[in-house]
Formats: sequence, C-alpha cells, structure tokens
Amino acid sequence: MTSPTPELTVVIPTYQDPHCLELTLRALARQTLPPDRFEVVVVRDGGSPDGYPAALAAGAGLRLRLIELPERRGRSGVRNEGVRHATTPLIVFLDADSWALPDLLERHLAHHRAPDAAPVLIGRRDDIGLAHLPAVLRDEPAAIPRLSPHGGDMRFPPDGVPDERRDWLEVGWTVAYTHNISLPRELFDRVDGFREEFALSYGMEDIELFYRVDRAGATFSYDDDARVVHLPHHRDMGRNWAEMMANTRSIMALYPCLEWEFLSVIVGPEAVKRILFFRSLVRASVARSTCAIGPAVARLADRLPGPRVLWVGSGSADAGLPAEALTFDHTAPVGPTNLHLIGLAPPLAPGSLDAVVSVDFWRYLLWPELCQFVNSSLLLAGEVHLVATGDSAPEMSAADPESLAYLRRSLAAQFTVDRQEVPGLGAVLSLRPPRTADAAPAYAQAAAG
Repeated sequence: MTSPTPELTVVIPTYQDPHCLELTLRALARQTLPPDRFEVVVVRDGGSPDGYPAALAAGAGLRLRLIELPERRGRSGVRNEGVRHATTPLIVFLDADSWALPDLLERHLAHHRAPDAAPVLIGRRDDIGLAHLPAVLRDEPAAIPRLSPHGGDMRFPPDGVPDERRDWLEVGWTVAYTHNISLPRELFDRVDGFREEFALSYGMEDIELFYRVDRAGATFSYDDDARVVHLPHHRDMGRNWAEMMANTRSIMALYPCLEWEFLSVIVGPEAVKRILFFRSLVRASVARSTCAIGPAVARLADRLPGPRVLWVGSGSADAGLPAEALTFDHTAPVGPTNLHLIGLAPPLAPGSLDAVVSVDFWRYLLWPELCQFVNSSLLLAGEVHLVATGDSAPEMSAADPESLAYLRRSLAAQFTVDRQEVPGLGAVLSLRPPRTADAAPAYAQAAAG
C-alpha cells in the first residue's frame, strides 16, 4: 500500500504456527483502525516455510512485511528484529496466536494519543480451548467468554481483573506479556530492547524487558477492552515451565531484589499481591527504624561458628561487620554484600555461610514466607538464629513468651530448636538441621521445595 505514513507497527514473531498466524492476520485485516494507519511486521524464526503462503494471504490489504531469519534466534532476537524493521514511533507486540478483537489497534493508538498517558499499555488476553474455537473461526468474538474455565486472562484472579484496586499496576511489569502490549519505539530503544541471551529458552524475556522499562521510570496502564484471544496450539508445558524457572533464576542473579525473589517462587496474581504486600512491610520497617542488627552483632557474633554470616535487618553500616559478612538491609544501598531480599530464594551457593541471623525482620514475614526463609537459610548455613527484641510494630508478629514457645514447638517438628535469652538483646531461637539421620531426608525435601 502507498497511502499515508502509518502511526503504529504491529510486531509478530512466528515459528511453525502458520495455522495461528493466518487467523491473527485475518483479524488484523478487519480492524476498525484503517489499514493505512498501521503496518504489520511478521518475523519468521527459521523453520519450515510450509503453510506460510496461505497464512500471509490472510493479511491481504495490510501493510504487511515478512522478515525471514535463516537461523533460529529465539523469542527475544525475533522481536528485536521486528522492531528494527518498524517505521513508526509506536510499537504493538502481538504473538502469532493473538487473535485481535476489531477495535484492538484503535484502542492502543487512542491510549497513546491521550495527554499524560502511561507509556505502556497492557491489553487483555483471554485463553480459550477447543470449546470456543468455533466462535473464532466464525469471527464471533462476542461468543467468547471472559472468565474461567473456558476463557479468562490467566494473569488475574478467576473472578476477573481487579479493576477496583489499580495498585497492582505499581508492578505492572510482572504481567507485561508481549501477546498484547504497546509502548513508544523510543522507550524500547532506550532500554536496549529484549535481552537476547535467553536464546531459544522459553519465558520471562518479556517480563525482564518491562522490568527495565519500569526502572527507566515508565508507568503502566491496563485496558480490559483492548482484547485478544489466545488461540489454542500445542505446548510442552513441562519443558516450558522448566525453562521459564531457569530463566527466572538467571534474571534474579542480575536483579537480586524482593520483586524477582517472589517471582522465582510464586507466579500469577498471588505473586503480585505478595510483592505489593511485602513492599509495604519493608517501607514500614524502614520508616520505624526497626530490626537493628548492631546489638545482635555485638552480642552474638562471637558465639557463631565463623564470620561468613548473613545478617537480616537494618543499620548494617554502623554494625561493625567483618568483610566476610553479607546483609539483607533495605535501609542500605544494594551492593555486592547487601541485597534487598526477603530470604526466600537467595542467589547464594548451598553451604556458603556459617550462619544466618534475622533480627526481628522474620517477624514481618507471613507464615509461608517464614517457613521458606528457614528452609532456604538452612541450605546456606548450618544454623539459623531468629532474634526477637523488645521492639514492636503493628505489622510485626507477637514475640511474647507464649507465642515463641508455640513457634519453637512448631519448628521442632522439622529442626533442632534451642531458645535462649540474651541480655541486652532479647529472645533467640536457634535452628539447626535435625540430629537424627532418618529425619534428614524429610528436611532436605522440605528445604528443596
């Protein structure tokens, strides 16, 4: 087409899915946004060309270009290549299996034209199965449900998007999937696009990109009516999950922070809830100057088996720590020896520490997180010490003698637990692996989980 300059570019990667691409291009060819106002760049990531001529024919009337890569580069490389061939200032990422409702592109463009619009717009993706495939084939989007079990956006709770509480957009990057999302080309280039080190491995490359977008200061918005349907196609879910978790671990090594720590152990809406909740707890801890590790260092350091100790708390700069010590101190800057973590999945080698000491911060943890903290810490060190000082805050769990006695009995089911009162500090629960050989496998299995 030779009509006026388009205003947005749709970038679509494809690999051995021409049956999906055909339906997706057909949906783009009947958008309410006139076809001279957008372009479509399809990037084929190697593989057999079988079926692609018919698929591309479904995009007749579109400004459509096919970029064919002779060798596979993976999801990140393919999308980067698509953006390099874009000619417009606005990029909309779809997947080959993202069947668009008629006003999708019009809604993306209208959002970015609005004054003070968030730079990133996330659209909805409804997953369907074979039950509602006929509605797609007949081009009847109204017949496709929005909620489970035969539909719904799997990033959100089963009862739908939490529209009444938009605070989840504070961490909008956690659900920023490239099956339906838009941002300015300038912003994409500014953060250097997708990280191609993921190569052919599945998953999290889009979340990592938009984490960098978030760190660049961009905000996120969500349009529940900017909607696509995720077409059913065969996936090896076991392999995808394994590769996604491996990618997440490698990302966490790059960004050792609370948000990625939760994404490494929880996915979906529960991860978003936990991240927001624990962000608020950390803010409360910092604001109240709780969890000071200085007194614990002064009174416990000489009782520990060595200097390689992880101290969880605040005030590490003034605690007189040895060079071998590590800290999780949210009041100090992130650095090689200080990480802003909770302790659920530390990127540290098993057995690399002499001890782990948490000063009151463990009292901010919810019960599942406390259990995970203990399990993970005992993989890193031979002993874990939970210090309960006389400090209190509304967000902290109780540390009265009765509560500590119950906690000790609960943990004693899996660990060797000792309790002592340290003058000038408070109560200390000391946990070690179980003494009996027959209990060790159960502990190791729990810790690994």
